[in-house]
Amino acid sequence: MASQTLPDSVIIVGAGIFGLSTALAIARRYPDPKVTVIDRQTPPVEDGTSVDTTRCIRSVYADPDYGRLAAKAQRMIEADPELKPHYFKQGMSFITSGRPGPLLEVWKKGLAHLESQGKGGSVVHMKTPEEVFQRVHGKGAEPAPDSKLSKERSWNYGYCNLEDAFIDAKESIRVCYERCLEQPSITFRCGVPVHRISIQNGRATGVVLENGEVLAAGLTLVAAGAWSPRLVDLEGMIASSAIEVAWIKLTDEEVAKWKNMSITTNLNTGLNLFPPHKGETKILRRSPGYKNTVTVPHPEDPSKTLQTSIPRTTVSNPTDVIPFEAEVGLRDQLREIMPSLADRPFDRTKLCWLSHTSSSDFIIAPHPRIQGLHVATGGSGHAWKFLPIIGDLVLDSVHDKLPKNLKDKWAYAPKGADMGNASMLRGEIKELRDYVRSSDDGVRSRL
Repeated sequence: MASQTLPDSVIIVGAGIFGLSTALAIARRYPDPKVTVIDRQTPPVEDGTSVDTTRCIRSVYADPDYGRLAAKAQRMIEADPELKPHYFKQGMSFITSGRPGPLLEVWKKGLAHLESQGKGGSVVHMKTPEEVFQRVHGKGAEPAPDSKLSKERSWNYGYCNLEDAFIDAKESIRVCYERCLEQPSITFRCGVPVHRISIQNGRATGVVLENGEVLAAGLTLVAAGAWSPRLVDLEGMIASSAIEVAWIKLTDEEVAKWKNMSITTNLNTGLNLFPPHKGETKILRRSPGYKNTVTVPHPEDPSKTLQTSIPRTTVSNPTDVIPFEAEVGLRDQLREIMPSLADRPFDRTKLCWLSHTSSSDFIIAPHPRIQGLHVATGGSGHAWKFLPIIGDLVLDSVHDKLPKNLKDKWAYAPKGADMGNASMLRGEIKELRDYVRSSDDGVRSRL
């Protein structure tokens, strides 16, 4: 679809970053086509990848394309009077153990790229474990002695980019949803999931809902994040997998102590520690993660089946808590960088489901075999920051107007290795059925 026109009707499956941003882009460029956004829930979708209490906003990437786009999006967020109240520019610290390996090289590349942009004045260097610890806890704070740690010390040195920020992702998604509601050409169908894409003679003609209802459209966009592999055969190009997240309630004194801290991430251990927000702190680990393999009808031929991973979340399984080994991993890291919280009960936990490609590059492209079907997925845990611009880029892809570098990067094709754009810890993605824990079993979020 190379001409800059759209069919009279467009269906977008998924009300997350890709879906809402694209709906707004279409409405602003083309007021006449009717856009229907379909999701299992009303936005902000509680268990969607795009919805969270806090998300990172950063513009330093090893890949200059993402760096340029992220910087543009960050400026737009800062200038947006409805998003700005949910945005907190407190910096982001990148810590390393200093031990040789690919993650140390990622750390070095990030720092070198930052300095090459002439932003050395926004960088705070931490050259010792004491300086790393004091960056979080304040001057004079002493890190835990080696005798209190179960493993070799990992928070050894790093740098903080003061230009980085965090944002309340849930409230920002709410802003986008409300903007969509203001557009007369956009409607929402929430509450009934999409069962499959309707395909006739090699062309997508809309969707079939779980209740059997058929909705027709001239263009169908699958922007369903980690749920996408159930609707489109992505041929192993993405992994629908989940990482562990936990929240800890803080006292008023703790909020006051840590309120100005930066997001703090350790590239070697995968731990992310967020500043206090609404009386709590969020921690997560970019572990290899978990998958939930199921057998589903093949998206292109319902007479066949396909094995793929799709999310199992606390919406459908409300008593689920993170696996025991995941809790152990989080608490082990807290004992070094945030020891006073290491044994604090978690207020709540979840597995955050991602559609992750091996290179962390998105897939924004037409389907190679099905006309009238476009795909925007593979957010890989870092797409959120592009909220203000990603919809226009998806629309450019629909029109085959993406710059060649982005078209190639986001092609519907196998990806290479991640060069440091959104690195996850290496290792086997584990089958969730072997690690499921339920609060009904008397499990407390405390070891």
